[in-house]
Amino acid sequence: MGKSEGRPRETARLDTPPADRGTILDAAHQVLLHTGAKGLKLDAVAREARVDVSTVLGHFGSRQGLIEALMDRLYASPAAGLAADTASLPAVEERWRAYLKQVRRMHGDQEATEAYFDLAVLALRDPELRARLGRLNVKTARGFREVIGAGPDALAELILAAVDGIELRRALAGDDYPIDAVLGLLDRMALTEYLRD
Repeated sequence: MGKSEGRPRETARLDTPPADRGTILDAAHQVLLHTGAKGLKLDAVAREARVDVSTVLGHFGSRQGLIEALMDRLYASPAAGLAADTASLPAVEERWRAYLKQVRRMHGDQEATEAYFDLAVLALRDPELRARLGRLNVKTARGFREVIGAGPDALAELILAAVDGIELRRALAGDDYPIDAVLGLLDRMALTEYLRD
């Protein structure tokens, strides 16, 4: 028997304190932004977080678990931002405009857009991720409806679908896409519907 047989393999020690879930999710988000879904591998995330792969596995169990947690986080951040931006706004029109302001900020972040669509493509090909993304979309629509505080559920669904479609078309067209004109039209159409009552 050789000297190393029967002993656990040594792993490289990193000079950092143990990472929490948030730190690892931050690292996963950075990897996703820079390399896309194909590069979202446990070793790449561990390297970015400056931890061992076993630490990532300890928090998330698998690459699938990490992706699910990242999806949850990426969906929660804009919803929390919208709720914070609109909490003190009394009028539907003001809350709607705060939402449009947030949409414009998101449209300006090309890396985040690409990351979002990378995850959406993963979800299209994986039944479990698709179901999770579907639940997140339902939750987002419900939260949007509660924040805006007006209009039927179908209007919230239509607006969110329109924003996703606008973002995809803008991402594909780049700077040539008439984002201001399209969002301006969406603004007028939505307000017509919201303020109709």
